[in-house]
Amino acid sequence: RGETALRQAGRLHPDLILMSMRPAGGARCVALAQAVRDLYRIPVVFLASDAGEETLERVHAAHVYGLVIRPCKRRELHAALQMALARHRADALREHTDTRLALALEAAELGAWSWDPGTGQVAAEGRAGAIFGEPSAPPVSSPVFLQRVHPADRAGLRQALERAAQGGHPAARRFRYRRLDGSQAWIEAHGQGFAGEPGSPATVVGVLKDITEQARMQERLRQASAVFDSMTDAVLILDPQCRIHAVNAAFSAMTGFASDAAAGAQPDALLHTARRSDSPWDLLRQPEAGPWQTEGSFRRSNGEAFSALERVSAVRDPEGVLTHYVMVLSDISALRRAEAQLKHVAHHDPLTGLPNRLLFNDRLDTLISGARRRGRPAALLSIDLDGFKVINDTLGHASGDRMLQAIAGRLAGALRPRDIAARIGGDEFVVIPARIESAAEAMDLAARLLQVLGLPIELGAERITVTASIGLALYPDHGADCHALLRAADTAMYNAKSLGRNRVSVYTPDMAGHAAERLGIEQGLRRALESSGLMLHYQPLVALNDGQIAGVEALLRWEHPEQGLITPERFIGIAEESGLIEPLGRWVLQTACAQMAPVLRARPGLRLSVNVSARQLGRPQFEQSVREVLRDTGVRAGQLELEITESTLQVIEDSRTLLSALKSLGLHVAIDDFGTGFSSLSVIKHLPIDRLKIDRSFVRDIPGDANDVAIVETISTLSHTLGLNITAEGVETCPQLDLLTRLGCHEAQGYLFSRPQSLEALHALMALRSPWGALFPGEAPRLH
Repeated sequence: RGETALRQAGRLHPDLILMSMRPAGGARCVALAQAVRDLYRIPVVFLASDAGEETLERVHAAHVYGLVIRPCKRRELHAALQMALARHRADALREHTDTRLALALEAAELGAWSWDPGTGQVAAEGRAGAIFGEPSAPPVSSPVFLQRVHPADRAGLRQALERAAQGGHPAARRFRYRRLDGSQAWIEAHGQGFAGEPGSPATVVGVLKDITEQARMQERLRQASAVFDSMTDAVLILDPQCRIHAVNAAFSAMTGFASDAAAGAQPDALLHTARRSDSPWDLLRQPEAGPWQTEGSFRRSNGEAFSALERVSAVRDPEGVLTHYVMVLSDISALRRAEAQLKHVAHHDPLTGLPNRLLFNDRLDTLISGARRRGRPAALLSIDLDGFKVINDTLGHASGDRMLQAIAGRLAGALRPRDIAARIGGDEFVVIPARIESAAEAMDLAARLLQVLGLPIELGAERITVTASIGLALYPDHGADCHALLRAADTAMYNAKSLGRNRVSVYTPDMAGHAAERLGIEQGLRRALESSGLMLHYQPLVALNDGQIAGVEALLRWEHPEQGLITPERFIGIAEESGLIEPLGRWVLQTACAQMAPVLRARPGLRLSVNVSARQLGRPQFEQSVREVLRDTGVRAGQLELEITESTLQVIEDSRTLLSALKSLGLHVAIDDFGTGFSSLSVIKHLPIDRLKIDRSFVRDIPGDANDVAIVETISTLSHTLGLNITAEGVETCPQLDLLTRLGCHEAQGYLFSRPQSLEALHALMALRSPWGALFPGEAPRLH
């Protein structure tokens, strides 16, 4: 029975089964043979009584290994069985080979494929379906297959297949393929042409591999490589022994070391690394260590040092084994230089490069602390340039800046290496001697600085001499801290100015009262400007040919609420230093013209003289300001005379242009205090000047002082030669008047004729017919 035979086959597992097939049980024989083959892989040979068509169909259906027709000879039976066994062994070997091939393809994640150029079909087996993105991979036509290939890869793939089919050459191609779900896959195909019938193209058979992930990885690697090469930071790849494996272009640009020169070297030795923290290598070898960062100093190939931010990370494989280090260097040299520059700017004067007030205070604190610990004295010198505001306002700020730079250079050159000079204000400097033994040593230093600062300075075409006033304060006698010491030195410096400038003054306790007085005058003057506490007095200018009043000079007075009338000698210098001189000058010009306008209209031959400061003249809008005053008050330009000092001419840039502009308005210009400055005759000759006023210092001692007589005579001769009028100031005696008249002076003013007086007193004086008849006995003067 069949069931019994099937069990026996499973138990005995014979090499071959000879099965008798009867006509009535043929179907059962076929089923039994199929079961034996499927279950136990045992070959079956049918034994039949005939070889009819039905028998052959059953043999074919059962896939048996042979058919023996009874009756048969023993030798025939033996031959049939041997052939069946041989065939079975061949099939088993082929099946084993196919299985191994299938396993190999599966392990390699490959798929088998073929292309038949005759039929135009592409067939795929195994993993090829998954590679193509299909549940199964039935044969498809070439056009359908190629249509799914990316257009950019299609022609190359077709050409490779045709070459392999025609010439038997192996084909290898990578291409992009659109799967059924619309996604794109990268496929690598290998194929070989196998010859078919003569004259027919060879069939191309090969394997496929899905390399989509590999292509993505390669793309990421290309992107990473592009980033690696294009980074501005230097990147170094190190092996586990900290040897350089690769560097990017930024590393070579930053350090000057080419990649081949850096390969194999250790970065610490190559770049002479000096870190702010310990070396990272031992730390990064720990599995749990994260990225490490610090700032270090490195050296380029030419020896130049640079600062960089260093970041190092350890790279490990999936098993956690250290494979590489990645080091990144960010050059922060420019940042450090900028920080140093900002620090320098924060602590140094941008114009002169000297320490500023902030750094000065710190250094002075340090000096005083050291002097206190050692029981030694310390000194502080406060230096202020004399008349710098006039220079700055008239020559221009650019010239003033150049002068300050020259002064700073001289200070630095005259000091010892450890001494400190600082600029703490516009033209205010301080010097901190590093170490002194006595007050006499500090005085010697101050005297040397005074001499150095007094040397002429070349400012373009101008040769300017500027002096300085120096105040000296000593620790601990004059101040126990930096603020008290600086206050004492400043007080001494202002005292030096009040004593005539260009000198050194050592602080004394009584100077504090003078400083307080100076501050009180400055603040009171500001309030007087705001509250109409100022007034004008007028002094006549007398013509010496007939004793008539030729003009009046407006003179500023200050009626202090507590101190009474204050003369300009006490407050003009303070006004110049504090910057109040300019608003004061504007007020004087405006008020004088307004008050004298009625008198000037009534007496057309009378003129009004007003003093003008250098700061006023240096302003670009001064000419326009004068125009406005004349327009608002109605005073004719020909009746207004502006008096400027001789020293002002030295510091006004392009004096001729300025005076010519004033003259174009119709004004008169007089040089006040002539002879006390340093104007050259060539300058005076070419300036549009109407009058020279001889300073009172030359008039005071004539006719008894022969030198003063000679000076006045020279000025008179010069004035007549140049066609200028002369006015003598400070005339107080008749002998002075007689001599000035004989020398040809045109006018005089002074106490001999009248003190400066109020506008009401001036009106009364001008109402007299002959106020100075006794002084001019030969004349019968008539007042204009």
